[in-house]
Amino acid sequence: VRVLPGVRNHMKLQDKNIVITGAANGIGLALAKRFLRESPNSISLIDINISINKIASDLGVKGYVADVTNENQFQSIINQIIDCEGSIDLFCSNAGIQQFGTLETSADDWQKNWDVNVMSHVHAAKVLIPHMQSRKIGYLLLTVSAAGLLNMPSALTYATTKHAAMGLAENLSIMYGSDDIIVSALCPQLVDTNMVRSAESLSDNHPLLKDGILPAEIVADETVKGIDSEKFLILPHREVAKYIQGKAFDYDKWIHAVRKLVP
Repeated sequence: VRVLPGVRNHMKLQDKNIVITGAANGIGLALAKRFLRESPNSISLIDINISINKIASDLGVKGYVADVTNENQFQSIINQIIDCEGSIDLFCSNAGIQQFGTLETSADDWQKNWDVNVMSHVHAAKVLIPHMQSRKIGYLLLTVSAAGLLNMPSALTYATTKHAAMGLAENLSIMYGSDDIIVSALCPQLVDTNMVRSAESLSDNHPLLKDGILPAEIVADETVKGIDSEKFLILPHREVAKYIQGKAFDYDKWIHAVRKLVP
């Protein structure tokens, strides 16, 4: 098998410097706990919630309070971590919000979803891409959601901004993959997090529940596997791959099928 120049077979987390945003709970916290088993050099946790300091301390890692929608504050923290650790090898841009609703959603809520679900990734990439280019290596993991590949009825702002996040992840991979910067998009369906548990729109018989709610720990395990093999798409719910194929094969049929999921 011919190996192309600049293409590596595996990304190992041992001795790496890792950063995770949205790390106070849910997928972010599960990733931190799972990554610790891989013997990294350092893990830095970022969250807007001040509880991140105690959470990080309990795990034996470093915590930073930052609003990922505040470009200057967020980028300052990223640069602070680079100065402290010497590098960032893996950056998990995981912070996100989920909002149900359709056309009644206010302009302010649209902006909030856009700022968290899209622009936070952009703010990070503006610092990290040049940093990783200078080192000729680096890894960006964006938590996108299957909603960015498929859709999510009755969650207009969430589905739309997650589609934008997927487009961003694709473009970053296309533009900077030749610089040995690996990009992955983590795209689970429903995960057992505070975000999902607090969603009043998800009744017990909601169609979106048909593929099950995965524990965040399982998502973290699948993420490590995906990073190890440097997969662009990391799909903890394996059914998503089939859904993507169906969507591409017959878009009209797919839209008709998803329309039936509208509660």
